[in-house]
Amino acid sequence: MKKILRLKQRGRIAGSFALLFVFFVALGLFSTSGIERITRSFRSMYEDRLIPSMDISEMLALLYENRVSVENHITTRDSLEMIKYERAVYLNHKKLDSLINKLSLTYLVPEEKQDLQQFTSALLVFRELEEKMIFKSRNGQTQEALIELTHGGDVLFHNAIRPLQKLELDQKIVGEQLYVESLEIARIQKITAYSITFAAVIVGLILAFALTFASVDVD
Repeated sequence: MKKILRLKQRGRIAGSFALLFVFFVALGLFSTSGIERITRSFRSMYEDRLIPSMDISEMLALLYENRVSVENHITTRDSLEMIKYERAVYLNHKKLDSLINKLSLTYLVPEEKQDLQQFTSALLVFRELEEKMIFKSRNGQTQEALIELTHGGDVLFHNAIRPLQKLELDQKIVGEQLYVESLEIARIQKITAYSITFAAVIVGLILAFALTFASVDVD
């Protein structure tokens, strides 16, 4: 009889350890899943928000550089200086196109996609005017090029700048939302981990008491 009771007791002990093992395995799996979610969220903030935000700042700087280069091209009469400014504009165009392509490959919400599309369209229009102004300046039509720059040129320039500035603002807003979501994931992860650990401790204590009384009964 005692042998049967001992076997039952051993079965209870094995079952209790198995239950505790399941609790801690569940805790480990949940912790790993939560860490992966937080990691993905922070990676997205870095790759889809921080880096693009820096790229947008560079794009704005390149646009202003081109605006200055075109003006300098118009006001100078030195042919070598003109070539230098034309080359600067051309190189900045290549940099801008590369940054636009890079930005388009990141994760963008609908508002950001719209901002980027508006910027791209406005940029093409402004570039056409840039080419006309440089052509007139190169051919000695300085006054006409200057009038186009200070009137229609400024309007088209700001038409290109505005959607890019809005895109920069939207990037910051979405980035802040991702940050808040990451904090919420971490909070839920923490609460759930504590809950599982607490449940495992309670179950362990209950099983310990049950095994103690079972041992007394066997004796």
